[in-house]
Amino acid sequence: MSKYRIMYAKAGPARYLSHLDLLRAFERAARRAGLPLAFTRGYNPHPKISFAAPLGVGTAGEREFADLELAADILPERVAGDLSGAMPEGLRVIEVRKVPEQSPPLMSAVGRATYRAVAKLKQPADSDWLAGRIKDFLSLPEILVERKNKAGEKKLFDIKPGIFSVSGRIDGDIIVVEAELKAGSSGNVRFEEVLSSLEKNTGLSVLSRFSLCRTGLYRAGDGDKKKLMW
Repeated sequence: MSKYRIMYAKAGPARYLSHLDLLRAFERAARRAGLPLAFTRGYNPHPKISFAAPLGVGTAGEREFADLELAADILPERVAGDLSGAMPEGLRVIEVRKVPEQSPPLMSAVGRATYRAVAKLKQPADSDWLAGRIKDFLSLPEILVERKNKAGEKKLFDIKPGIFSVSGRIDGDIIVVEAELKAGSSGNVRFEEVLSSLEKNTGLSVLSRFSLCRTGLYRAGDGDKKKLMW
């Protein structure tokens, strides 16, 4: 068995793939490429493919990560080339590296993620105004959002500890907001929650929904030094 880590981009029509659809797309691409997939054991074996952190439907990803296990040892460059020719529109393989078979699951290694949102403003504003509103937003003692617990009950949750940074700029009537947030299996903060809270607490108003993109996924435990998921 050999394990390969794939950095890929998800854009265009692929933004609207669900997590299950994405898994199927990778499996079909690997089969079309003729790669010798490794399978789980049991009554219902399935290919050993896993992802770092699911993206919300409609959100693009510039540097996403997936692990793929093969039943043979193949050069990473060949895996990248074969997969690239078999991927559907909107999914693009950037790089493939071989990783130890016993390396921790991707999801458990993720610690933070960076994002970008773009939208059109309802009213004229400038970057200085936006910087002031963001500063006020980050100065709030807590930033509460409503979430459902496992029992389906709505509870308030403070996402401020999971917000590492937020910045923004305005170019004409276009606003761009960027953020670095906690991600992974514990304490995950959704970018949509940050944007909604920012609009609610600052009076920021856009004409249509933000176009969202996750720009990178980074390892946990590296402090302020962001390290990609290799």
